[in-house]
Amino acid sequence: MYGTASEHSVFYDYQFTNAKNVFMGHIQHETAYYQGNPNALLPFTPQANWHDPTFEDCVQANCARTWALRFINSSQIFMYAGGAYNFFENWNTQACLGTESCQERMVDFRNSTDIYLWAMSTKGSQFMVSYEGTSIVPYSVNRANFCETIALFELAKDQ
Repeated sequence: MYGTASEHSVFYDYQFTNAKNVFMGHIQHETAYYQGNPNALLPFTPQANWHDPTFEDCVQANCARTWALRFINSSQIFMYAGGAYNFFENWNTQACLGTESCQERMVDFRNSTDIYLWAMSTKGSQFMVSYEGTSIVPYSVNRANFCETIALFELAKDQ
C-alpha cells in the first residue's frame, strides 16, 4: 500500500485482520468529524464477524472514535510514515487540539506480533497506541512540531 488515505469512516480507517506480510508507505487517516455527537457506536452496530471494535474497554467519553489503525491476529506488517489526525469534536469544536484530547487512542493492537511502525505521527489523540485494550504510548512524551511522532514503534515477535 503506497500513499493511501482513508478518512472519516465510523469504526476504523485501516484494519488488518489475520493479515501477514503487509507493507504500507505514507498512509493517512482522519477521524470522522462528527464524532463524538454521536460517537462511533451510532448509527452502526459492531459486527463480530468483521472484528469491528466494540469499545467495551473505554473509560473516557472521547474513546469511541474512529481507529486510525487496528491490527488483529496479524504479523509481519511494516509501515513507513503514517499520519493519523483528529481535528474536531462534533464537527466544529477544535478546542480539543490544545490538549490533544479530541480522542483517547489512535492505533490498536490485538493478538498481533512482528509489527513495525516507522515515523508514526498523530494529532488530537491523548494516546498514540493501545495494546490489548490498554493505552500505552501517551502523546505528551512524543511531542514534535505540529504532531506527536514516534520514530519506531516495534511490536516484536516473541523470542
